[in-house]
Amino acid sequence: MSTLKYDDLPELTEEDKNRITALMFYLYERGDKWTPMAQVTDSISLYPAFFNTNYHNSWARRLLTKDIEYINETDVFDRIIISGSKGIKIASEDELTDFLKAETVEVFRKLKRLRKIAKKAARDQQLTLEGKIKEVFLRGD
Repeated sequence: MSTLKYDDLPELTEEDKNRITALMFYLYERGDKWTPMAQVTDSISLYPAFFNTNYHNSWARRLLTKDIEYINETDVFDRIIISGSKGIKIASEDELTDFLKAETVEVFRKLKRLRKIAKKAARDQQLTLEGKIKEVFLRGD
């Protein structure tokens, strides 16, 4: 695990830093085991408790998702957390390779869709040459 440098996390509060650090230590301790998100937030006291509510809509789950996104997007940690129907875990090399392939396919699929939309918009004159969207409803079609 890389050494956490708090100076590298200026946009986070101390509470955020502590929670994210606790999450990484917890997942390292779990090793290669999938852990349901609710179990993670129950096990780490820095996440708020959720009572009589759907976990999916809980503040604890939202914070955990935000923390995972931060960990995956920052250079502070040297690992990627993956999630699936079984929960979350630190990705192995093979899992990370599969994840990167799937993300690449998704990006190209979105680019292909975006290209089709841009061509269609240009044909319908919704998009000018400068790339500005025209007010279609003002044309009086």
